[in-house]
Amino acid sequence: MEEWKNWALQCGAGDGAAIAAEPVLRRMAEEKRRAALGDLPGLKGLIAMVFPYYAGDLPGNLSLYARGEDYHKVLGRAMEEFCRLAAESYPYAHFRAYADISPYPEAQICARAGLGALGQNGLLLTPRWGSYVFCGVVATDLPLKGGNEPGGCIECGKCRAACPGGALTPNGFCEERCLSAITQKRGELALWEEQLIQKGQYVWGCDRCQQVCPYNEKAEQTSCGAFSQNLVAEITEEELAELSDRRFRKEYAGRAFSWRGIGPLKRNLKLKKE
Repeated sequence: MEEWKNWALQCGAGDGAAIAAEPVLRRMAEEKRRAALGDLPGLKGLIAMVFPYYAGDLPGNLSLYARGEDYHKVLGRAMEEFCRLAAESYPYAHFRAYADISPYPEAQICARAGLGALGQNGLLLTPRWGSYVFCGVVATDLPLKGGNEPGGCIECGKCRAACPGGALTPNGFCEERCLSAITQKRGELALWEEQLIQKGQYVWGCDRCQQVCPYNEKAEQTSCGAFSQNLVAEITEEELAELSDRRFRKEYAGRAFSWRGIGPLKRNLKLKKE
């Protein structure tokens, strides 16, 4: 139904579409399926949305996704507004929004809704913005229709070959080997993890699989001010030297790289100097 896409665009999404929930639920692990149905009994439909964040590949040591406002907050506001608009037209229905922290496979849902293809790195590959999108999902007990089997990428293998930690295996994604996940770990790291950070481009996150992906060669830049203005591309030891963890969290509140506290960034910056 066109109204779902229109409301998504009105709330700041780049694109949106609705699908039936049942085919997705059938493919989810039992624990995830129970969580989804526990959150919204009578679940019948899903509305998928994508939010482009690419603002140019400017020099810096923070991953592109983390340079603007925290996407959890941005998507949260947008989808809250979406739910409000939907509830005005369907006051007898229930709606629940999810942004990253959810039982749902967001990228797969967006692919099933026709918003893009699934890459070998597990990311959604959209026609306009490549993989530089955040995925959001709204669940509802309205009986929605639509959805097809997710399409795949051209499988050129460039993302797998370029992954610093070898996280993209033929058997799926191995989070323990993902450099982005490693940069966000607290405490001491194994020697091989330290070496990956030393060789990597960033002290927070990793964009390597996206940088080599053919789908991103002509990615459009975002029109969302939260992801294109007041960017923080670089963070230095000098900036963090006099900050306590509490002060750091306050100073960089609303940034995705602040949620783990100051410790991982200080450690990673030190490793980059060694």
